[in-house]
Amino acid sequence: MKKKMLFTIITTSLLIAGCGKNASTNQLQQSEKPSLETSVENSVTTESKEESIPITTTTAATTAASTSKTIDYNQYLKKTWIRDTDTDFPDNGGVSILISKIGDGKIQGEISVVGNAPAYNMDNAELEGTIINDTAECQLVNDSRGNKGTVELLLKPDNTIEATITITEKSEDTIMRLPEGTFEFTPYNLKNVKGFELTKDQTFMVDLNSWGNVKFVSGKLTGGDHIPVECYLTNEEGDILYNFNAVLPYSVDVKAVSFQDVNKDGLKDIIIIVEDNYDGASGEPLATVYLQEADGSFTNDNELNQEINNSGNNKDISTIASYLSSKF
Repeated sequence: MKKKMLFTIITTSLLIAGCGKNASTNQLQQSEKPSLETSVENSVTTESKEESIPITTTTAATTAASTSKTIDYNQYLKKTWIRDTDTDFPDNGGVSILISKIGDGKIQGEISVVGNAPAYNMDNAELEGTIINDTAECQLVNDSRGNKGTVELLLKPDNTIEATITITEKSEDTIMRLPEGTFEFTPYNLKNVKGFELTKDQTFMVDLNSWGNVKFVSGKLTGGDHIPVECYLTNEEGDILYNFNAVLPYSVDVKAVSFQDVNKDGLKDIIIIVEDNYDGASGEPLATVYLQEADGSFTNDNELNQEINNSGNNKDISTIASYLSSKF
């Protein structure tokens, strides 16, 4: 985006002043859902703030646009942002923010707070509002506990977000409520996942439609007695963009992953095969399928998984894909 510049040339000998002005209409850089089949960019563009020059003939909309600066909003989208004081999120609870869309001066997302184990009480709400440059003014919409309020987001170029939460109307439901105050948020990263052990040979860069080029990460949580499988979508820095919340038996290993459109809707789905690793010996395979939705989320149909596994069509990716092709 070009800065407005005012050039004044004064010729002292003739005492004649001439001035010229070069103004351009600036636009907010618009960003829809990063296509986890196109690309997820994580670059930061900063420019010095523009000087404000009064223009009496412009509309309010033009004035707002002309004072904007170019910001790559992709760096703030899709990530799960957690409060920097919630060091053991989500095991010990905490606050998180997800920004799903920024465009045409509008912003959408959601904010949640989760309590400590074992109750894990929760309050979550949608965020809707307007954004100018690096500041978003949002309303809490459809709060799950019936609260009303506002959230101001300051998008910082150092990969942080400052959020000021204000509850303007408190519900009688006091079990859980978003905390009030100003908090710093940073991206939830693989390094924040306690006990996570990467399965390197089943971790891939992949182009996933609205997500763009992202990394599919598979691994296990090894910190406790149970060893669950975990799968994520991340950027190259390890910031978690999507958690599949895999519902699979404990103590299994991911043996194969494939990305293909199994239900013929134009979106890549994900087939995963795991095997029991009890005492180091490979057991029976178990297949699970994640179907991608238009909004970029993934649906796991337990009935479909059972059908694949009960039929014996779960030995390898090609067998599963052939079976699914006959269904869809």
